Amino acid sequence: MLSRTERRVTLAVLSLAAIVTLYPLIVLVNASLGPLHAATSGISFNHPLTFEAFGYAWREGNFSRYMLNTAIVTVAVVVVSAVFSIMAGYAVAVLRPPGARLVLYVSIFGFMLPTEALIVPWYYQFLPLNLVNTYWAMILPQIAQSIAFGTFWLQIAYRSLPHSLSESAVLDGASRWTALWRVLTPNVAPAIKTMAALVFLWTWNSFMLPLVMVSKQSLYVVTVGLSVFEGVHFNNYAALAAGSILAALPVIVVYIFSQRSFIAGIFAGSVIE
Repeated sequence: MLSRTERRVTLAVLSLAAIVTLYPLIVLVNASLGPLHAATSGISFNHPLTFEAFGYAWREGNFSRYMLNTAIVTVAVVVVSAVFSIMAGYAVAVLRPPGARLVLYVSIFGFMLPTEALIVPWYYQFLPLNLVNTYWAMILPQIAQSIAFGTFWLQIAYRSLPHSLSESAVLDGASRWTALWRVLTPNVAPAIKTMAALVFLWTWNSFMLPLVMVSKQSLYVVTVGLSVFEGVHFNNYAALAAGSILAALPVIVVYIFSQRSFIAGIFAGSVIE
């Protein structure tokens, strides 16, 4: 039980952290709602509020195309990596075939490697296959890294379930496939939702990989498109702020709707039988 002084200090620290975190966001939103061709960076709050910058950024920045490309890549990565991670995590944690521990170590090593260390080999592997400047050049590497992370994440969640749960399902006549999808997987749903949310955030915010793999403007994702938009409109603070908000809005929405599952998923494997 915290004393009154400790509670006050905690509240003060949290309040300070909230101010430091939220102030740049407030400035960004204020700048995006300011005059389109303002001569200042938008720190002043004494201006009429308008959504003109959002319409300008959407039209001139081609954000509709960029966000569609990003959605295609992100949805493909999240769905495929989630399915394969569920199966791999189940195999490593429950079935435990020969070499399961090696698979786990390789998975840990796989998602620990930074993209910058792998992007050049990936590029020269995809080049003779004519995959550069396609969606596949952005999707396949991120699926590989996401499956590596997902296998590690979900095997912890499956290990936390009672072993008798899987055994009783098999004894009742369920196949391993049925036991996985109808018995075990619903019990680790928070961990799966958390993994999917993390993969969504990482894929949507990916910049280096799309920048190197794609040079066609029609295939740009939103992070690369925002960088191009910034280079052209570097002195139009309202348009830049509006473009930044448009690029970040899906991430904010996903986080708001998945925060409860996010917290539950983090603690899903905290107790292991």
